[in-house]
Amino acid sequence: MTSFDHKVLEEAVKKLVQVVLKSGGTIVGPIPLKTKHRVFVLRRSPFVYSKHGDKIESREHKRLIDIYNVNADVVNNLSTLSLPAGVDILIETLNATVEN
Repeated sequence: MTSFDHKVLEEAVKKLVQVVLKSGGTIVGPIPLKTKHRVFVLRRSPFVYSKHGDKIESREHKRLIDIYNVNADVVNNLSTLSLPAGVDILIETLNATVEN
């Protein structure tokens, strides 16, 4: 899960954890990942005051959540989960096969 606002991200994580636990899944996390910090400089004038500029910064906060014991209820509830605006979620599935 990613967001530019860490408070909104924490609310979304709590909501996701509650939905998964009610559905019968198990969770590892949330694990906070590195915050991507970017600084952009906007020049005020290209010629006269070329060294003067405004700095704009953005921070992208990330959380990693592993969900185990996934069943049909967990998948249905995750697909209907409504997250706050500004929170992006990326769902990846790992198909682990056990060979004897």
